[in-house]
Amino acid sequence: MINKEVYGKALRYLQVRFLSEGELVQKLNRYGAVEGDIAAVINKLKQERFIDDQRLALAVAEQYMKKKQYGRLYIVHKLKRRYLPIPSILSSLNERDIACQLVKKKFLQDDVDKKKIARYLTNRGFSVSIISEILHEYLY
Repeated sequence: MINKEVYGKALRYLQVRFLSEGELVQKLNRYGAVEGDIAAVINKLKQERFIDDQRLALAVAEQYMKKKQYGRLYIVHKLKRRYLPIPSILSSLNERDIACQLVKKKFLQDDVDKKKIARYLTNRGFSVSIISEILHEYLY
């Protein structure tokens, strides 16, 4: 039997934005719902396709990839914060090209500090190997 109050609260949470199963469970726990009620509501919402972590993970990853401003590590971190699985589409991300474009756009002057570039790319989630390649290419 589904607790209608918990189900209604879950639907209100989902009206604001798409949530992962983990995010919704957290919100319902904070609301004070009982574990059994939460599990029943989650199962019903999955059957109704209101919750689909695979679909949401793919949409979130594609959104970040489309911006062409972030590396794989940044996107993975954002997905994990939302309790989402890592979609295989991330393997198609061309981090090197994205990092090159960002450096060209952001650091136009000749006397650029390589530490500043490294910090910038690190904060954007690029791997150490990509950063070292970029630094080698642009500063040597």
